[in-house]
Amino acid sequence: MRVAPLVAFAASRCLAPLNWLGLLVFTIVLSGCVSVPSGTEDQQVDFAVQGKLMLFRAQKKTALRLFWRQNQGVYQIDVWGSLGQGRVQLRGDAQEMKVFRGDDVIAAGEPQQVMEAQLGWSLPVAAIPYWLFGQPLPQQRVTTELGAVKKRQVQFSQLGWTVQVQLDLGDGGNAESQLPIPVQLNLSRGDLRARLLVSKFTGSR
Repeated sequence: MRVAPLVAFAASRCLAPLNWLGLLVFTIVLSGCVSVPSGTEDQQVDFAVQGKLMLFRAQKKTALRLFWRQNQGVYQIDVWGSLGQGRVQLRGDAQEMKVFRGDDVIAAGEPQQVMEAQLGWSLPVAAIPYWLFGQPLPQQRVTTELGAVKKRQVQFSQLGWTVQVQLDLGDGGNAESQLPIPVQLNLSRGDLRARLLVSKFTGSR
């Protein structure tokens, strides 16, 4: 993932030796309570993530398997229950989503509306490809929280969601692309909480 140039000029000298994640985290802390990233370049990673998605709403808990492939802003997301039950595939971009069951299109339209209608829940599919790597969605307001940044963790609020990401930095992340490896993504908004536990990740700029 290419990193947005968010650091103010006054902090650039002392931050120069830090890696890109360090720059992002330090910038969020310096920015105060509320900020809108300006001049943020739309920098997205092509990736594939496989893992377990846990959803909590009221007293209901749902456990799903998830396989998310992202390429140039276009996603293909497979979700299914235990033993492959209820498997559907979500395809689209930030504006439109199609839901497939096998080869049949069973729904199409605005992503959040389609997910709510077909799955009973929705997640911000345009933002997650950034949040997964600890980056806010470009050109959108970010609210930081006191004590939200911890070692190998980034936490902030955006689009009404509280976002907490745990990353495996290793020796600079992915050896080929210098990407951090996402380990866990926690999201909450209203009465919905979602937890993505990553079991397998591949990615490149």
